[in-house]
Amino acid sequence: MKNRLAVSLIYIIAGLLVILIPTVLLPVCGASEKKMACHYTKQAEIGVGAIIIFSGIAVLLLGNELIRAGISLYQAAIAVLVVLLPAKLTGLCKMSEMSCRAKTYPGLIVIGVLLFVVSVAEFIYLFVKNGKDNHDKESA
Repeated sequence: MKNRLAVSLIYIIAGLLVILIPTVLLPVCGASEKKMACHYTKQAEIGVGAIIIFSGIAVLLLGNELIRAGISLYQAAIAVLVVLLPAKLTGLCKMSEMSCRAKTYPGLIVIGVLLFVVSVAEFIYLFVKNGKDNHDKESA
């Protein structure tokens, strides 16, 4: 239960940070008359952050370890998406000194990498634990 609660909280906090980084904490460039690419990145990251939060709540509510392992694997893929959205998919402003490139993107990279590491570690932990449990049941 401790592991499930801890991982769930990490996912929920990571989702909140994915939403708050481009909007409040390290905001993208202000939208003027013409919407820049970073505006669309912000919108996409809000959606991805909401999905991460939803998955964190699912981990908290679901006790089945195989389902939680699947959610962790899914979270690892979402973590890659957090980093790829501004880099390759929706884009950022072209000038390197703009706020979205200098602050927002590095913040999203940090959260994406941490989420990836936690998700993969949780997947491996649950996968190995489930394998040991099944082996113990077969031995008995």
